[in-house]
Amino acid sequence: MIYTGREVSEFIAVPYETLMRWARQGLLNPEGGGRQRVKTYWHAKDVREASILTALRKAGLPLQKLTGVVAYLRTVGHNLLSSGEFLLVRARTGEPRDIVKFCTTREAISLLRKDTQGYLLFRLWSPPAKE
Repeated sequence: MIYTGREVSEFIAVPYETLMRWARQGLLNPEGGGRQRVKTYWHAKDVREASILTALRKAGLPLQKLTGVVAYLRTVGHNLLSSGEFLLVRARTGEPRDIVKFCTTREAISLLRKDTQGYLLFRLWSPPAKE
């Protein structure tokens, strides 16, 4: 399904101008790029990316850090924010300390911390198999 910028703006509760500014800055990549006087189309993956970006902003992550996260994901070849699951780690003060992207069931990467670039995941407990 294809959405307009106004529909996406309403759906994720972000002002339309903010959404289009994020597209022009390269944080989001809808078809048409968010340029003025150019029709912009939003696909499901674009809506997911915008939703995650909005959640991270509402959690207190500065736009400058988000720009760095998106740039880092592009350099390592990950599908930006449209795939995987995310975990926001907060400091005791409540400020965002790290964002962890779960890429596969066995791999996760740190998006803010530079001292540790990855996490190895393993299951501590599994529910009993149903018979």
